[in-house]
Amino acid sequence: MLLGGLAFMGHRIYEQRKEEARVAEEQREIEEAYRWIHYAIGRLSHGDYWWLVPSDYLEEVSMYQPLEWLDFAPNDFGIFDRIYLILRMYYHRGGVYLSYEAIVDYMSEEFEPDGTLRLYNNGHHPEIEAFVNWMREEPRITNLRYHQLSEYERSLDNIRSAYTVKHLEQGFRGQPFNQLSPQMYDALARAEADPDYVLDLTSLQEAGY
Repeated sequence: MLLGGLAFMGHRIYEQRKEEARVAEEQREIEEAYRWIHYAIGRLSHGDYWWLVPSDYLEEVSMYQPLEWLDFAPNDFGIFDRIYLILRMYYHRGGVYLSYEAIVDYMSEEFEPDGTLRLYNNGHHPEIEAFVNWMREEPRITNLRYHQLSEYERSLDNIRSAYTVKHLEQGFRGQPFNQLSPQMYDALARAEADPDYVLDLTSLQEAGY
């Protein structure tokens, strides 16, 4: 009887540890999903190199946070310019259009209507998952997307600078690159992608953009 009791206790301990391991793995996957969405929208640039992120900051980005809580603020036109530019790059480099509004809507809720956590890879948001996976490509090796993003931002800013210099005498007012309107970013992105596109930032500025 003693042996039977010991065997029963051993089985209970085994099952308990197995359940604890399952819960721990599930929590790890949840935290990683949050880190990847923050990576994709420009809050982290280390890819899989999570150990390079300060522990308190890593804890912050391993949980749900609405856009209003992020450590970079909207610009004068009310948009998170880095997110907007990442999505323009996704379209012009990846060939897939994902609207800024779709990201804002996705990030606006912690839970799905059924009460489960809203995670990019839970099967309910294929367009967000495709975007995150594109941003994730080869982070271990080259941090590819963030190199591309830096180059993309620099290219658009160079176009803006050249336009500003050329049109100052016609009344165009120069603006910091991170304080532009969505319409101006769209126009710059089109100009960068299509050499034949006629860029007209002056008309956009006169219209309040």
